[in-house]
Amino acid sequence: MKTIVAFLISAFLVTGISSFKSDKVKSNGGTEFYSGSYDNLIREAKKQKKMVILDFWASWCGPCQKLDRETFSDKQLGNYIAQNYIIYKVDIDTFDGMEIVDRFAVDVFPTILVFDPKEGSVGKYKGFYPANYLQKELEKIQTKYNYYPVSGKEGLASNK
Repeated sequence: MKTIVAFLISAFLVTGISSFKSDKVKSNGGTEFYSGSYDNLIREAKKQKKMVILDFWASWCGPCQKLDRETFSDKQLGNYIAQNYIIYKVDIDTFDGMEIVDRFAVDVFPTILVFDPKEGSVGKYKGFYPANYLQKELEKIQTKYNYYPVSGKEGLASNK
């Protein structure tokens, strides 16, 4: 009986840990995208005190695929985003994606939208951007809105 209980507890823990780790999905070895629901994304961003990047894309969109292959596969950009933002892919061909598209009035794909869950939209980039250019733009937003990384588990501290 003890072995069964120990097995069930172990299975529960392994399942819980693996589902926790599945909230992030790597794109071509670079950027890790949050894969939970949009509502959970917002909660997580508030908890970590990070701004959010929304990548609006579609499987049929050539520039969207190029953004994945050439920009989001860049390891330096992926590391920068992981330290300073939470990034989420919005599939515009799903019902949830269409709702988010309407909420932010996105009309061109790909679009990268940066927003603070408390303040709202702070940056919108339409079309393809190389990794180094996108990182510089994200750094400008971080400076403009006075968000700076802090050491430890707190994520970002706002000096507002």
